[in-house]
Amino acid sequence: MNYAKAWNLIGFDRQSLVDYQNNIAPEFKDSGDMDFATILFKTEGIGNGISDYLDNTIAFASFAASRTNPNANGNPMTSGMLGSQDSETGTSVWLGVNAPCPLTPDDAKIGFEWNKGSKYWRSMTYAEDTYAGSKIATRGQAWEVYRTQKLTEALSFGVSYVLMQYDYTGSNSFFGYDGKPVSITDAEADYQAGLSSSSPVKEAQDVRAYMRYKF
Repeated sequence: MNYAKAWNLIGFDRQSLVDYQNNIAPEFKDSGDMDFATILFKTEGIGNGISDYLDNTIAFASFAASRTNPNANGNPMTSGMLGSQDSETGTSVWLGVNAPCPLTPDDAKIGFEWNKGSKYWRSMTYAEDTYAGSKIATRGQAWEVYRTQKLTEALSFGVSYVLMQYDYTGSNSFFGYDGKPVSITDAEADYQAGLSSSSPVKEAQDVRAYMRYKF
């Protein structure tokens, strides 16, 4: 279990967004604080001596929550977090399994992970595990399948595929005035009606192959 609190998180106010649209460097503002809590269950080996395959399989389940504490000053143009002056709670579920590859169980592993975030879910950091953003920050659901192959004691090879399907806008966005999550359906309707200048991102994919050397 883990609990963390972050103070003085940065975001944009309305004027900062106007500056950005006018090609003026926007200024970050103190948007407020945030609380995080996580509980993780993990097993290294499934069952007790059922098979060598299950003995070498890892499975985990995680539940996390985030809660904003915005600097609300009564002016919606200059205050708030995630587009709200109220405290908002978001949740995330993350499940995964890592098992020996059936073809080469002695030196290769395969894995599958799934996670789903709610409307106001906000991950701990801006760290990104794909070029499209962090899959753990997804407001919606994300799927990942991967395979790693041990070539030598120090050298390994891996391939992975990630699919992120968004239910709401703003996954992993900054805090502040313009961070309100909007359902993809509503955001697309606004775009079609000419009320928005851009179509919302509905999904993103990440495919990669890599070599890793351990010193």
